[in-house]
Amino acid sequence: MVNPKGSSQSKICYRPIRPSDFDVLERIHGRLFPIRYESTFFQDVVNGRDIVSWGAVDISRPNDQSDELIGFVTARIVLAKESEVRLSLDSGLFPTFSFEDKVAT
Repeated sequence: MVNPKGSSQSKICYRPIRPSDFDVLERIHGRLFPIRYESTFFQDVVNGRDIVSWGAVDISRPNDQSDELIGFVTARIVLAKESEVRLSLDSGLFPTFSFEDKVAT
């Protein structure tokens, strides 16, 4: 049984991902996802080029680890007409959907 008085609780905070996070980001990403990404993807993430990214850190960790990434979120915003999803929709395999058709006027 865990002694609640003897255990410390994590204190998770979020911050923008920085260039100094490159190695940790690449390592965590490699463990989580079955696809290997090119180095340019990680360079884009840590430098904020066309990718929105936030990192999670546990500031209760000791010494130099309190600012080390323990998780992350990345997102790229693209126009629907430029996305892979749009290409799939245009293949004819899915019924067409128009947002304008669903909006009440």
